[in-house]
Parts: sequence; structure tokens; C-alpha cells
Amino acid sequence: MRRSFFSWSLAISLVTAAGCGSGGDTSGSAGNTSAGGGGTAGTGGTGGGLIGGDGGSLLTEHGKATALAVAPNPGTIEAKDGLPASAQFTATATFEDGYQGPVDPTWKFDKLEIALVDGTGLVTANGKLGGKGTLTATFAGLDATAPVTVHLSFTENPAGITPADQALFDAPNASPSGTLLYPYDKTVFARGLLAPEVMWNGGAAGDVYLVHLKQDFVDAKFYVTADPPSDFKMTDAFWTALTQSNAGEDVSVDVQRLSGGQAFAPMHETWKIAQGSLRGSIYYWAVNTGQLMKIAPGASSPTVVFDSGPADQLGAPAPANYNGAMPPWESGGNGKRCVACHTVSKDGSTIAAVFEKKGSTASPWGTIDLTQDPAQVKQITPYDSTTIYLGLSPDGKLGVANDLAMRMHLADTATGNGIPSALDGFADNTCDPAFSPNGKLLAFSGHVDGYYPVEFYRADLDVMDFDAATMTFSNRRTVVPGGNLAVAFPSFSPDSDWLLYQYGDYSRARYGAAGEVSGNDDLYMADVAGITGPVALATASGAGLEAKNQHKAYQPTVNPISVGGYTWVVFVSPRDYGNKMVSGADPTTDNRKQLWVAAVDMNPVPGKDPSHPAFWLPGQDLSTVNMSGYWALEPCHQEGMGCDEGYECCTGFCQPDGMGSFQCVPPPGGCSKQGDACGTDGDCCNSPSYQCIGGFCAQAEPN
Repeated sequence: MRRSFFSWSLAISLVTAAGCGSGGDTSGSAGNTSAGGGGTAGTGGTGGGLIGGDGGSLLTEHGKATALAVAPNPGTIEAKDGLPASAQFTATATFEDGYQGPVDPTWKFDKLEIALVDGTGLVTANGKLGGKGTLTATFAGLDATAPVTVHLSFTENPAGITPADQALFDAPNASPSGTLLYPYDKTVFARGLLAPEVMWNGGAAGDVYLVHLKQDFVDAKFYVTADPPSDFKMTDAFWTALTQSNAGEDVSVDVQRLSGGQAFAPMHETWKIAQGSLRGSIYYWAVNTGQLMKIAPGASSPTVVFDSGPADQLGAPAPANYNGAMPPWESGGNGKRCVACHTVSKDGSTIAAVFEKKGSTASPWGTIDLTQDPAQVKQITPYDSTTIYLGLSPDGKLGVANDLAMRMHLADTATGNGIPSALDGFADNTCDPAFSPNGKLLAFSGHVDGYYPVEFYRADLDVMDFDAATMTFSNRRTVVPGGNLAVAFPSFSPDSDWLLYQYGDYSRARYGAAGEVSGNDDLYMADVAGITGPVALATASGAGLEAKNQHKAYQPTVNPISVGGYTWVVFVSPRDYGNKMVSGADPTTDNRKQLWVAAVDMNPVPGKDPSHPAFWLPGQDLSTVNMSGYWALEPCHQEGMGCDEGYECCTGFCQPDGMGSFQCVPPPGGCSKQGDACGTDGDCCNSPSYQCIGGFCAQAEPN
């Protein structure tokens, strides 16, 4: 699990202040002058007192210690407004003759990320994280423990209202304060994201609001003004404290209005925090600039993946069979050659993308090497190629090109050369190829009726087995019949057992001039084995939203890593984003597509929607039209490089470096912790609570 930077920095400062290893703590209360064991901040040590760790002279007088107790038990530390706070704990021993007295044990605390203990039993919370840990006292071979809860409270009053006005929120009338717009009730967030912006309607200029967020270890009240369109943006530092202090319990969210001396009933919802951080990057197409962009969860803005080059220059490497057309490439609107439909390998090493030639939908495709800095174009297929869409193997070495005639062909991504395979002999139209994370399956839309690989109105969901050693496809079967509707854009779950896909009356959100075609689509998932069958992801798709924002979910792709017991999917939707992006009667006519992310329960239960409300991917540019988001890991880090989780490392393992950071290491032996590589469930520490999912140990179920 990711380590918080402030726990390590606080540990270093306390070690320095305590003079670790100086021979004991002599700065305590009167009488605390006996030599302790030195100790280190965080793990304690003896610090002097009536009876030292060996029992002292009183051991002979009273006999052996038979019992040990810590007080207070339980203990609570209240830390306010991000500042450190402390509580003193003591230990009492009972001896053979019944005598009870204070002793000077060795102290340890097991949650150094939230608090440290010194040699006297003083536990100091850093004020940045809340939670519960166990304090242990050791004396004369005996251990005693006490649970210690660190509770964080925050009160901020940027509105500057008086205590009397604050008290008015305790006596509201029954009228609602307004309507919460975003985030949606029961949204599941993950750690490692930017804070969401809370938005609502219903107030007036000059109104004051109490935004109250509460969970087991954090309670925060913010008194703010928020003139329409009303919103509240918490700081990233507070969001970090909230998410990292969460232990799986609900976050209660209340927004309450005060107007004209009268408080109104709070707008209320709850959120869930997945117990893990989202990783990888999402690569997407900014349509109105024609550029490929990427954004990592937690990033404040996207970056351009690579410089695609001027549209009026052929560029290098030059495609074969160039016919001299000028300009050779379609402009993305900024003078750069347009790079459109694309896909990314699971390991983050390779992008395969269509380079759109001037005046033609069918175009050559190229391979971009993401392991280079900056990323480099490795090859572009001949200029007269007719590729529309692509699929990549997990390691990026193989691609399946989908051409204008709705035929699929296997290819070597290093050269672009075709590799003969069973795909060449299909008699029906096939579209939207996608490899499984384990590389053993290929999913695609089969028996397609439509116009070309990203625009059709009827298709089935088909799967084939693939053997990379022999480059052979076999055992084609239909997993989900499409009926009179279209299955499009399949994407595998991290364990390769499920397919998430788009299902509806048209494969694109909209095509052509306003009024021509608008696709009504929802997200679904189905098991590859065909036992469970299709499962509607209705909540993620927008069930319960305003009617115009329903059935507007397109092109899902799945994070290759399971986090917090969930599968995470990014998809395209033109739905309204609170009061920051509001459409007319039909969001597809405004062409304001953005990327949204939703959590989906692993191992769906029949009859239950496993999806949760989606959230807008923070950090996007609201002024661009964003689509075709593909989730992939970053190119792996070599041994000795920094990391947070094992799946970031080429070795598959990330371990502490002894200096407060983590680095990629060779397989260390023993069980694999969360995020480290594995072969079976039994390889994972704390199995079966953690399982081997997609080659890495991950939480098996949500908390």
C-alpha cells in the first residue's frame, strides 16, 4: 500500500528531536531519570521510571511480574486542524505478592503513518492521518496492548460567520437547502485522485453554506460562501487526509444553506473510498486538437503523448507508397497531423494509432514507443493502408488491425508487416478487436451490420483463443448475441474472466450533422465462460440521472490493475458535469464528450448491479472533446528505481529501501504483498483476503 510522505518526514523530525540512541530520555517529569534502553521514535524503548524493563530492585521485594496493563485503554487522540496532538500512556504491573505499581516498559506502536510513540509512552499523532492502531508495552517478558484511535477534526470558516450564525445550522427548518448535482450519491472513489468538486443548485447570491464531511476518523466542517453556480472545492491535503484515513466506512456528506438568518435542511449523500490508489495512465484523443493526450489519476492536467508533427510534412519514418498528396495528413485543427483511433498495450510500452491522411477515413497506422523519452514513432504502414481501428497484445509486440472493409489482420507492431492467421479468412464483418491481459484471448464485435469498424448498428460479442507461441487463433464462439442491437468496444477485466462492453442501437455517440444519428448505449459486462451471461452496469451508465443524461455511455476500457476489490472502467460520456458543463435537450448534439470513471464489484452477484456511480476524471481540460480513453500501466521501472507498488517494476516487486522510500527489487522470497507479482492466490500474503488478479496480488472484495 502506498506510504504517505508526511509519516516519514514526521518520523525523521521526531528522531532528531529525541536524540535517538543518546542513552535514554532524561527530559520527562520528575523522577524520570533512570537510564532507559535508548529506543527510537516510533518503536519506543525504555525511558526511565520506577521500575525499568528488567524489573529493578523491586523485583526481589515483590517477586515476579505476573500481569501488565496499559492505561488509558482504549486511548483516543483528538488532532485538530492538521496539527500534531499527543496523549500520555502509562503501564502498571501486578507482582506475585499482589503489589501493583507503575513500570517503565518498552513501547511500540504499529501504525507509524498516523502516530509515533517515544520511550515514555507519549503517543504523538501527526495530525495528517486518522485511524486506529495498537500500542504495545513490554515489561519483564509480558506484553500489554491498548487500541489507540486518532481522530481528526477540521473547522474552517472562510465565510467569516459568527459563532451565533454557526449555531443556526443546528436548528434548520424542513425546506431543502437545494439539490446536489455532483458527485452522485454512493459514488466509489479511490485514493490517489484529485479531490472532487461538490456542486449544487438552489441557492442565491450571498447565502452561506456548511459543508460537513464525516467518517469514522475524520470530521470536518467548512463554512463557505458559494454564489450560483454553487460549488465547493476541498484542498488536496484534506482530501488525502480523508481518503487515507478511511477504513472502508461510508463518508457522510451534508451541504446546508443559511439565508436571511434561516438554516435549511441539509442536502445529504454518502461516498465510499476504495482501499487502494488508482495507478497507470489514461491515454485519450482530444478530438478538437487531433492530439493524443495522457493523464494519470492524481495529475492536475493532461500532457501530450508525443509530437505528431506538422500536417503539411510527411515526417519520419515516411510511409511507403506515398502518392505525393499535399498536404499528406489531415490537420487536427492546430496544424499538427491528426492522430485518431488508437490503443495502448497493457504494459504501457506501446501505442498503435491511425495517422489520418488527407481526405480519407482509411489511413495508415503507426507504432509509438512509450519507453523512449520523448516517445518515438517506430513505424508507419504504407500510405495506402486502410486501417480504422486497432488492438494490441499485452506486451505491445502484436497488433490486430481492423480495416475499412471490416476485416481483421494480425501484424508485427515493430514493422507493421502482416502475419497470416485465421483472422484473414473470416467471411463476416468483424470490428473492435481487444486482447485479454493474459494474452490468451481476443474479443471483438462479430457479424457486424454497419458502415465501418467504429460505426455500426448491429453486432455480437465474439471471443477466440490465441496462442502467442504459434501465432494461432482458434475456437471462435459468441459470448453475447447482439440481437437487433450492437455490442461494441469490448475490454477485458484484469483477470481476463470478464468482458466489459458498450451495448445499444449505435456504436457511436453521434455521427454527421445534428439530427442524423444519436447512439443510445449503456455499459454491460459478461463472463467469458458464458455461465452468468450479460450483466447491466446500469448505475455506472447513468440510471437515475436526468433522462437526457441516461443511455449516453460509450467505449469502455478497463484498468489492468484491480484496486480495493473493484474493477475500474473509464468510458466516454457527454452527460452533464454538475453545473460546470450543462447540455441542452440532447448532450450528444453539444459534442462535449469527457472521460468518466466507475468502480465495478469483482465477481458480480446474479440479479445485482455490480457498478457504482461514475465520477468525472479529474484534471481533464473541459474545453476539449475527449474520447477513446485507454487505461495502461506506465512503462515498467528497472531494478533500483523508485516505486509505490510492485506492478510498476519490471521485476514485479517493490520493497522499502531503508530510508523511507521504496524501490524496485528482485523477487525477495516469501509471500507477495499487495501490488507485487504472483502466480497463484497462494502466493499472496493474507490469502484469501488477497488474490492473484491479473498477475498481481490485490484485495479480493471491497471492504
